[in-house]
Amino acid sequence: MSNKLEKVQSYIDRILIDPSTGKKNPYMGEDYAHLIGVSSFCSFLAFKRKLDPELAAIIGLFHDIYRFKTGVDNYHGINGAEMCRVILRTVGYLSDDEKQKILSAVYHHSDKANVHGEYDELLKDADLFQSFMKQGGLKIHAFWLSRLKKLSLELGFSMDFPAETENGTLIYKEKIIDKRSILADIAERLAAKSITGSRDDSVYMNLIRYFPEDSAFDELKNAWCGAFVYHCCQEAGFRFPIKWKPSDKLRFASVAAWNTWAHEPERNYFIQDTEGFIPEGGDIVLYRNSIPPENKPAEQRNVPIDHIGIVLGSENGRFTVAEGNVNNKNTSGILCRPLHENIEGFIRIDNDLEYDGWKCDWPLGSDR
Repeated sequence: MSNKLEKVQSYIDRILIDPSTGKKNPYMGEDYAHLIGVSSFCSFLAFKRKLDPELAAIIGLFHDIYRFKTGVDNYHGINGAEMCRVILRTVGYLSDDEKQKILSAVYHHSDKANVHGEYDELLKDADLFQSFMKQGGLKIHAFWLSRLKKLSLELGFSMDFPAETENGTLIYKEKIIDKRSILADIAERLAAKSITGSRDDSVYMNLIRYFPEDSAFDELKNAWCGAFVYHCCQEAGFRFPIKWKPSDKLRFASVAAWNTWAHEPERNYFIQDTEGFIPEGGDIVLYRNSIPPENKPAEQRNVPIDHIGIVLGSENGRFTVAEGNVNNKNTSGILCRPLHENIEGFIRIDNDLEYDGWKCDWPLGSDR
C-alpha cells in the first residue's frame, strides 16, 4: 500500500484544524471520529468487494469534509464534491480516475435510496453502518432499512431490528409555508446590521461559510451580494447546494449564476421587468448597470447584470430592498429604489421548491 492515505489524512487535518491554535474547527465537534470510522469501514468493505482499500479509505476521509468545515448539513455531499473538486486540482499523488471516483462517491453518498457506482455504494454502506452502530442500533430511517439488512447479510451476521424500526425516525413532508415572506424578513434583519465584509464581522463570516476555500474571503471582497442572497434563502428554508448541478460553471455567490438558474426552462422563475409588474416582498431583484463603473473591477466593467438584492415591499413607484455589498462598497444596507430603473428583472422562487439535483450523475451533471 502506498502513502496516499497518509498524505490525505495530513491534508484533511490541515483543513479541519486551525494551524495557528491547534484547535479543531468549531463545526467539527467530536464527530471527527465519524470520518475515521467511515474511512476504516470503507477500507474493510473494499477488501471484501475486491476494490482498492486505500482509495476507499481516502473516500471515507473526504466524505463529510464540507459539513465539518462549514457547519452546513444540507446537501453537504453535493457541496462537498464541489469543495473536493477544488481541493483535488492541486493534489498530484492521485490519478484523474481516482479523483473522479472520490468526487462521485462524495457527491452521491447522501442519496442512499438509489444506486450509483461501486465506490459510491461502498461509501453509502460504510456511512450508514457507522452511524447506525454509533447510535447503538436504536433507530434508522425506514427507507434505509433495506440497505442495512442487505449489508448485514453480506457481512455474514444477522441484525435484530426492533419492530419500531420499520417506521424509523419520523419522516414527514414539510408543510408548505410562505417562505418568500420569511425570506424578506430575514434579509431585512440582516441587512439592517450594516454587515461589513471583513474578517472581524462574525455575521459576514457566517454568511460566506458556505464557500469553504480559504480563498473565498478574498474572492468575495466587494462582490458578495449573491452570497448574501444565498445565505438568506438557506435561512428561509429554500434549500439547495452552492451549485445546482456539478456541470454548472458558477456558484450562487455569483449574480450570473442566479440569473442563469432563474431562466432555466424547468424553473422559469425569472420575471422580466415591465411597467405593469409590481414586485412583492421575497422577490429577488437583478440589476442592470446599477454599480458605478468606478466601483467595478476592470474585468467586470462590461458585465451588464451586476447586482442582486431581496425585495422587502413596494409602494408609489418605489421599492424597498435589502442588499449585501451595496454599490460594491463592502457593506449591507436597506435602500429605497425607483421601480423600472436599472432593473433586469426579478426572481420569484416557488414556495414548494425542492432540489432534484440528486438525479444528476457525477461528473457530467446529466439526468439519470
